[in-house]
Amino acid sequence: MIRFCSSSLAIALALPVSAAMSQEVETPAGVVEFVGLHHWTIQMIEDSMKVHAPGKPLGQCAAVLRALGFPSAQSLGWTSAEGRSSTLVLLVEPQDSALVRYRKPPARKSTPLPAWRDGYGTLKDHVAAYQMGAQDFGIYAVRDTVLEDLILRSYPSDSAEVRFFWRFLERNRNPQSANLAERTLLEDASVDNRMVAAAILGAQRGRVRAWYALVKGLRDPDERVAAAAEMGLTSLLTGTQSRMDWRPARADIKAILDGTNVLGLRTMLLVLTKTKVDPMLARTLIPENGGLVLDFLGSHSPAHRDAAHAFLVQLAGKDLGPSAYNWRMWLREVHARAI
Repeated sequence: MIRFCSSSLAIALALPVSAAMSQEVETPAGVVEFVGLHHWTIQMIEDSMKVHAPGKPLGQCAAVLRALGFPSAQSLGWTSAEGRSSTLVLLVEPQDSALVRYRKPPARKSTPLPAWRDGYGTLKDHVAAYQMGAQDFGIYAVRDTVLEDLILRSYPSDSAEVRFFWRFLERNRNPQSANLAERTLLEDASVDNRMVAAAILGAQRGRVRAWYALVKGLRDPDERVAAAAEMGLTSLLTGTQSRMDWRPARADIKAILDGTNVLGLRTMLLVLTKTKVDPMLARTLIPENGGLVLDFLGSHSPAHRDAAHAFLVQLAGKDLGPSAYNWRMWLREVHARAI
């Protein structure tokens, strides 16, 4: 099993130099891999750390990068089945800032919704239970009792609150709650309201509009809401999925694949693959050079590499293997046919 633990990061500015899809370096704190470097190098980032955060581990470069101007980046710690610890830094470089397109902050003011009182309680007082409950609700919904029991036994101190939150989400599995959650996630200025709304949408199995709303939520300017939207999508992904028409969500999907939410990009790829995205959307969703999707394909993180590979196979209808070069040639053909 590969275990992930994320910490936000977002960002740095410097003169462009060489190019590379994925670069890694061994540090005293473990291996650090950078995905998305094309003009910057690891040496440039190390030099920036020495100036702006001397003594701080390279894998904790978030604040320095943020101060320097990268438009989107996240650090992700993971441990392989062999016990090797690594840090993955996913980023979009400053010269590509136009690719990062968050939604405008919602402006509609509101107060807490009385019907969601139990959800607010879990979010505010038991945040770990909120996170587990939101992303694992799909397991509860499909009645996978074995996996459900394993999850609850793994977190005994939170198990009662997780069950409580699942029951809250179950009560809100209806069209009225779904409609309210969609409006709230996309229009409400309250972060708490939007986070509870995302969890409720993650319980709306079989409702296409819930998927569309959560994909929009991945572009939320508040990273807490964007993370909640990703949890909702993870919940919906559980179990067998039908083919979905993603054309109405093309603009949002492209913004994510371009790097607007680098941490949520892998989940977006899983969603598109499992719901059998139409191969005709390939030219719309991926640039000719492959962007971050091909960067992910070159990563040493199996979870990110495999997600990118499966997505590309779904679009191409064939497997061109692990080489980014082969996929880049295919993408050039796809874009050339459209001229």
